[in-house]
Amino acid sequence: MLAHALRGDDRQQGRVRGTEDLTEREHQILGLISQGMSNKLIARELDISEGTVKVHVKHLLKKLALHSRVEAAVWALKNLP
Repeated sequence: MLAHALRGDDRQQGRVRGTEDLTEREHQILGLISQGMSNKLIARELDISEGTVKVHVKHLLKKLALHSRVEAAVWALKNLP
């Protein structure tokens, strides 16, 4: 949840939980979410449809056990290089 993301509770044994399961595209989208970009802007940036972005966001949230794109942005800022 957001409280866990804010506290940075997601590191386990020196690695970041869940990132090994993300596809390269999901990593890209997570990075763009953390920059505050909307689905529409992400779609334009990556030259894909907004619907495709939504699917990727849904999958990465599930893989990281997060509930919102705000949580994902906070999590990414705290846990990714």
